[in-house]
Amino acid sequence: MTASPPHVLYVDPDSGSCTRAADELHREFPDATVTAVGSADAAIGVVADARRIDCVVSAFELPDGDGLDLLAEVRAEREGVPFVLFTDAGNEEIAIDAITAGVSEYVRSDRHDPYRTLARRVRETIDGHAFDGVADADHELHRLLVDRADQPMAVLENGRYRTVNGAYVDILGLPRERVLGATDRDLFPSDVADALREHSDGVLADGKRREHRIETDVNGEARVLDVVHFSGDTANGNPVVGRVLRDVTDRVDRERLLRKERDRLEALSSAVAHDARNAIQVIRGRALLAEESLPAGADESNEHLSALEVGVDRLGDLVESLESLRSVNDPVTEPVPVSIGEAARDAWATVAAPDATLRVRADPMVLGDPARVRTLLENLFRNSVEHASSASELRAEPPAERVDSGNLSGNDSGPGSISSGERAAPSLTVTVDAIDGARGFAVSDDGDGIPEAERDRVLEFGYSLNGGTGLGLGIVSGIVDAHGWSVDLAESESGGARFEVRQETLDSFVS
Repeated sequence: MTASPPHVLYVDPDSGSCTRAADELHREFPDATVTAVGSADAAIGVVADARRIDCVVSAFELPDGDGLDLLAEVRAEREGVPFVLFTDAGNEEIAIDAITAGVSEYVRSDRHDPYRTLARRVRETIDGHAFDGVADADHELHRLLVDRADQPMAVLENGRYRTVNGAYVDILGLPRERVLGATDRDLFPSDVADALREHSDGVLADGKRREHRIETDVNGEARVLDVVHFSGDTANGNPVVGRVLRDVTDRVDRERLLRKERDRLEALSSAVAHDARNAIQVIRGRALLAEESLPAGADESNEHLSALEVGVDRLGDLVESLESLRSVNDPVTEPVPVSIGEAARDAWATVAAPDATLRVRADPMVLGDPARVRTLLENLFRNSVEHASSASELRAEPPAERVDSGNLSGNDSGPGSISSGERAAPSLTVTVDAIDGARGFAVSDDGDGIPEAERDRVLEFGYSLNGGTGLGLGIVSGIVDAHGWSVDLAESESGGARFEVRQETLDSFVS
């Protein structure tokens, strides 16, 4: 314990959190000085000016960086000062980064009574820092950090287990005494041990974190484990390797089962679509022969044949949608840059809507599968057209060619726009645009829109508002999922439907 009352610096933009933390720290240290600030810059100012700082406690998310960035700045200013990371962003990625960066403690704020726990850990950290036994204190540091992690974690030095937590020994199904001091060859089959050693040696060589997957028998069962290795150093300079395991057996089994079922359904849909197209051709051919053989004035028979043609067309739409379902949900593993503006124009050429206009007001670039992005847009465009007030007239015409894309600023006049003097005003306008303040794109129309009560269901396979196939927007949802994006429904400025496609990962969009 320090000889005089400690000075604790608490860094958190949440004033309520600062107050609760200060109260608990004063209960643990009645005479302590607790300085609370809301940003990394303010914290560095305190560290630079204060005569003594016994411990820095920081939230992970700060308005001008994060807790690990602050750790580096604090240690550059005052080497060796204890640093406790207090965060609700609890996952193995942050835990690994924290340990690698040399954080003294890692405390989860989403646990029961977190501020009491925090104050207790701060006391342990300050007390441990006062001891001269550097190597013993360092070993205790690793033990505390690893033991308190949710995921199976271990620390290895010179290829031998130095520290393991309960979750790690549980996943191995072995007593801790057998694991400590052992090597991977003592615990795993030789091929698995060689792979683990290769990655841990690689981490020591270049200092970069490595992730890989192993399949092995664990406690008598075949398991699939995701493994993360990261490097670190003890206080006396000895290099160590940290390891985190995640048991993904159940997830991998589900993926394999789904893949097998998907392959079976794809084969079935292909066979059904092929046979259905043959049947449609036969029906159309017979209907044409029947129409040609009817005597003049056979109006009632002609009406029946017209109704038959509508039914056959609907069956053709079903077959087309069925074929579109194949591989729609497969994850996109090799995305390439795709121009949404260009993809939209290509997709619009397939939509039967001569009295409608496509307006491209922005051209964001996405990383995706060009064919599936185009299919996504085709289905959104068809949804707009089919739900327009004049849908029955629009569908009866050839593919649309009206495209207004000359001015991406959103001004409706400009090169490439269609003047009212040339053609009649369109019955529907579909607009492709960017999303303000977000990475993504939007497709909206000035049609009748989608009732708010129905917006949660229209993306489900088989659900339709107007008796359609219910597959078009389901395909959109599947393609969005395959890219790791998200899609939201809203009302357009004119009261129509608006579909907003947003990124879920930073590398999904490139501009």
